[in-house]
Amino acid sequence: MPIKPPAVAETDLTRARQIVRSLEPLKGLTCEDAEIVARIIASSFAEGRQRGLEIAMDWTADDWQQVRAKGCARNSARIAGE
Repeated sequence: MPIKPPAVAETDLTRARQIVRSLEPLKGLTCEDAEIVARIIASSFAEGRQRGLEIAMDWTADDWQQVRAKGCARNSARIAGE
């Protein structure tokens, strides 16, 4: 079965290009090579997002409820500490 590559969003590509421009060792790359590196980085962002969604799809209602409860407790502690 062929592996379907994750969908790369324009925001992934924009962020990846920023990373490529900011890395000193990559400054000597041609425009074409820099774009290849940016697309590889963007692909890793998209793959991470896809994996996160796959994990989230496996969660039960109880798992979600626990996360929400922890998030609410964390936010209330932050407000109380201000």
